[in-house]
Amino acid sequence: MSLLAQKTLLYAEDDVVTLNLYEHYFKKHFKRVYTAINGKRALDLYKDKDPDVVILDVNMPVINGLEVCKAIRKKDKQTKLILLTAHSDKLLLMEAIGLGLTAYLEKPVNPTQLKEAFKKIYESDFDLPIIKLWHHNKQIYMWNNEKQELYVDTEIIALTKKEKNVLEVFITSKYDKLSYQQLYNRVWIDENKEFSEVAIKTIIKGLRSKLPPNSIVNVYGLGYFLNKS
Repeated sequence: MSLLAQKTLLYAEDDVVTLNLYEHYFKKHFKRVYTAINGKRALDLYKDKDPDVVILDVNMPVINGLEVCKAIRKKDKQTKLILLTAHSDKLLLMEAIGLGLTAYLEKPVNPTQLKEAFKKIYESDFDLPIIKLWHHNKQIYMWNNEKQELYVDTEIIALTKKEKNVLEVFITSKYDKLSYQQLYNRVWIDENKEFSEVAIKTIIKGLRSKLPPNSIVNVYGLGYFLNKS
């Protein structure tokens, strides 16, 4: 399972034909896609749905795409922002530089450009000191790479050493499906113990009790994967 397949996208475009065309394309890559035909609707959806990625056309009615980006960046430095414009505008680009955009693309955008932008999202997600994992019941679960701690909003969730190790393996494996053997090899790497599927299941059970529902999904006959949403 690709990283993007675990992410949600907000796409805002005032041209309905273009909106429908790209919505169909984005649904092939993202877990869920929300759409808006103006900047105000985009901002409302962002506040309500908390998407991982936001793709915005610059020239939209009510509130333009640049202003939506600015509003998002006032409180949120992690959401990936991609800005689309119908023509090259150096002044606009200069204004957008400080917003930490993943990409600034000139329309019409082709699939190759989008794939390159998606690649940046994929690669950058694991360089962050703080990784947003889940948004559940209006609470945000985050993993601190440097401190090896799991937070729900500002509170630390108490995890055992093995639970931390398992969660870290899921994250550093970029949410791929992992077998019991792969998990055991990574978590018990410094311990001279024989493989035990029961030991893995015990750690997973304890970890699941501290995470949102369906955060860790069983893969029949194989193992598990981390369901990031």
